[in-house]
Amino acid sequence: MKEPYYSTSRVIFMCGTAGSGKSTYAQMLKQQGFVRLSYDVESFNRGLTVHPLPPDVYDEIKTVLDLKLKALITKNENVVLDYSFWSREMRDEYRNMLVPFGIKPEIIVIVTPKEITLQRISDRKGKNPNDIMLDKQTAAQYYENFQPPTSDEGEVTFIKGY
Repeated sequence: MKEPYYSTSRVIFMCGTAGSGKSTYAQMLKQQGFVRLSYDVESFNRGLTVHPLPPDVYDEIKTVLDLKLKALITKNENVVLDYSFWSREMRDEYRNMLVPFGIKPEIIVIVTPKEITLQRISDRKGKNPNDIMLDKQTAAQYYENFQPPTSDEGEVTFIKGY
């Protein structure tokens, strides 16, 4: 029977609404040696500057990012997942993906007032991967549907966004 592989990687889930400041924080972690994975970067590289993504494109990007994550973990790289992790279901899915590697993710939640996030999103022009555009209604809906992590999900750090 094959022995399980335990990674020494740290994996951070960046969690928060669109426009909260997740990517800014994730880029700071990148400067500290983390590898940043992002749906926004992957979609921008495909020429897509507006979200939400079509389901088939989302699924394709998810497959690519999941493969990259697993490859990085097997190399013991530290990874920051610059996703929204807006739902408990998504966080559980990724937490379960990490179990075979012996990794418990760290969750960093950026908490930013709604009016600031909506203004940031309305200012976006789609000129770079951190500038993905959303219409006002979608942005508001994302904010309203966000499910903050709870302490039973593991280590959760809340950071005040601005």
